[in-house]
Amino acid sequence: MYLEELLKARKAFNLSGARSREEFIKLIEESLAPLLVIDDWRDKRVIDIGSGAGFPGIPLAIVQEDAYFLLVDVSVKKTAFLSLIKSKLDLSNVEVLCGDARLLKNHPNYTNAFDIAVSRGVGEIEYLRDMIFPLLKSGGRMLIFKSEGTGYKIKPGLVLLEERKV
Repeated sequence: MYLEELLKARKAFNLSGARSREEFIKLIEESLAPLLVIDDWRDKRVIDIGSGAGFPGIPLAIVQEDAYFLLVDVSVKKTAFLSLIKSKLDLSNVEVLCGDARLLKNHPNYTNAFDIAVSRGVGEIEYLRDMIFPLLKSGGRMLIFKSEGTGYKIKPGLVLLEERKV
């Protein structure tokens, strides 16, 4: 269902650079890479920064029903799409927030509130660290998809970087 909605809405919502069914399938599969790094997702609070078309947040939320996911994006069109997907797939473990993630660290509902933060295709690691670490609980984990770096190699040209907040 998610794949079909992506294909129908990709142009209207300017969702992703992916164009074909196969490219979207690869993005969905890659989005599940954090499952190889974190075993226990039960009762975890997860924030997806720059969620866009829902990568990696939506695929993770589908398979980890016992975790809570906050999908954040600054684009009204993209968050409208995410809200549509949340409704169509009946994802009660997902909340969608349209806003600038950089401002969340100043909001008491979001500071020190998350166990896991994920992000794909959003800025440099230092920029993300400054934005995300205030949102993580002590011991929280930041998982960032990047094209290079020392981390978990998903495929050539895609690495999952992990850092923990102490």
